[in-house]
Amino acid sequence: MTTRTRPIADHGTLSRYKHHGCKCDTCRAGYTAWQRNRYRRRGYGTWQPFVDAEPIRQHILTLHAGGMSYASIAKAAGMYEATVTGFIYALSAKDPRKEKATPEIAARILAVTPDPMLSGWVDATGTRRRIQALAANGWPMSALAGFIGVNSGSVNRFTRQIRVYADTARAVADVYAKYATASPQDHGVPQWKSDRHRREAQAKQWPDPTWWEDMGHIDDPTFDPQKVVKRRLNRDELAAIRREEIAHLASYGHEAEEIAQRIGLGVTATRQILLELRTGQRRDRKTAA
Repeated sequence: MTTRTRPIADHGTLSRYKHHGCKCDTCRAGYTAWQRNRYRRRGYGTWQPFVDAEPIRQHILTLHAGGMSYASIAKAAGMYEATVTGFIYALSAKDPRKEKATPEIAARILAVTPDPMLSGWVDATGTRRRIQALAANGWPMSALAGFIGVNSGSVNRFTRQIRVYADTARAVADVYAKYATASPQDHGVPQWKSDRHRREAQAKQWPDPTWWEDMGHIDDPTFDPQKVVKRRLNRDELAAIRREEIAHLASYGHEAEEIAQRIGLGVTATRQILLELRTGQRRDRKTAA
C-alpha cells in the first residue's frame, strides 16, 4: 500500500512557516508580512479569516450535476478529493461537514468551471451493453470495477440506470475497448469465476463483444438486440456466424481450446474450421459424414 505525501508549501508561505517549521529568512519575512497584514485589517475591521462554505457547496453540487466527479473537481482546483467532499458530507464522526473555509480554498474551488468535454447526464444504453458484453466474455464486475475506478456495486448499478454521467460512460467505453478481446485469466480472474459469469450472461441473453462488433448499434437505444437474438438461424447462417467468430478470435492469437469454450463449439470442430481458414480449403462435409 502506498501513502500519498502532501506536497510541502513554498518558502515564504504561512503553511511552510507554521506547519512545516521552516525558519529560513524567506519564511520569517513571509510570516511577518502576514502578521502585519492581519493586525492592520483587524484594526480596520476587515479581517475575515474564514468565509461561509454554502456558496462553495452549491458550486460543487452544480459541477457534479453537470457530469464532473468530485475527483475531477478536486484535480481542477489543485487539492485533495477529501477537501472537496468535505463540503458535501461529513467525512467521519470527528470530521463533520465543513461550514467555513479559508478565502484561498473558496477562491480555488469557485474558479473551477464545468468541463467542456462533459455534457452532464447521457443515455446509459451503451454503458449497460458494454458491461453486459464483458460479463458475457467472463469478466466479473469486481474486476471491471477496478479498471473503471469505482466499486463493484456501482458497476452493477450502471446496468440498471437509464442515464449515467458522461465521464462514467467514457470510462466504461475505454475499458471495453481495452478488454473486450482480452482473456480474464490473463488478468488474474479464476477460470471458475469466468465460467460462472458466462453462464449467467448466457441465461440473460447478453450478447458478447464479438456479436456487437458484427451487429453494431451498441449505443443505439432504439436497436433491440433481443429481436435479433431470438430470430431462428438456419444451419448455414449459424455456420457462417461461427466461422466469422472463430476467424475473429483467431486473429487475436487465441488458441482452439479457448475459442471453442467461448463460442460453445467442440474443440475438434473448432480446429477443423481453423485449418480450413488457414489453408483456404473447405472439407466436403457429406464425405466427412
